[in-house]
Amino acid sequence: DNAMKFIGFSREEEAEKWARDKLGVKGNPEFFRAMSAVDDKGEFVCVAIFSNFTKRNIDMNFVAKDGYWSAPKETIKMYNAIFTYVFKILEAVRATALVGDSNSSSKKFVNKLGFKHEGVMRCAYENNEDLNIFGLLRDEYINHAWSDARAK
Repeated sequence: DNAMKFIGFSREEEAEKWARDKLGVKGNPEFFRAMSAVDDKGEFVCVAIFSNFTKRNIDMNFVAKDGYWSAPKETIKMYNAIFTYVFKILEAVRATALVGDSNSSSKKFVNKLGFKHEGVMRCAYENNEDLNIFGLLRDEYINHAWSDARAK
């Protein structure tokens, strides 16, 4: 049983470094926020990094250990905290997830979260890998099955 506990913005610097190491990305963003969840030993199992903040859009990266989005209660709690932050607190119109072309598990993951594939930036990622662009609009979050913002 892969239990996870949502810890929000606690341990942000550490969470961002853990995620960056897992993604194989060199250098950290100049400004970021990071929400995370940990297992019962306090080890990171899921991190969402927010960067490139504009009035309309927030870029996001997600890193999750396999099997840790199957704990429904904490998963839905984290999902809603992430997108409440993006759409209600920051009042962005959209969130953008950028995923390396070879990362098929992340492509499936962001689709499960409701993101739509919007295009490809050629040679834009580490080692000239293509980068897939996925977008999630405020209304798509509100209408997602996991959304607390949905009209009941």
